[in-house]
Amino acid sequence: MISVEKFGKDHWSTFAYAETCVVDSKGQLSTSRMRCHARRHPGLVSVAGDGSKYPTRLNDGTEVWEHDDWDCLDDLEDVGLLEINGTGINPVIKLTELGYSVAAELRRYKSQGGNFRTFLPKIS
Repeated sequence: MISVEKFGKDHWSTFAYAETCVVDSKGQLSTSRMRCHARRHPGLVSVAGDGSKYPTRLNDGTEVWEHDDWDCLDDLEDVGLLEINGTGINPVIKLTELGYSVAAELRRYKSQGGNFRTFLPKIS
């Protein structure tokens, strides 16, 4: 698990996408919009192909290889921002109360010119 203090662009953009899916699609994600490492999550690879050549970027510039958007979702769940329900190949996302609060904070931050890489919610 990666701590919320280290979350960077990939964690927060995945969280923002998940929040959009909760609002617009009853929490159902599109696998074609998720960076997926084929060997780690073979049932979730989309027609877009294997995303294993793209590491997860943390806010300090560190790159975590073999860690994709699905792993970012697990990290987001571990810190209490969302719940992953459904099945392993058809996950459904639900935001927690803390998740709704952080989503609002992230939207405000982005609307004021902030970027995903430097966002740090008040929960950390």
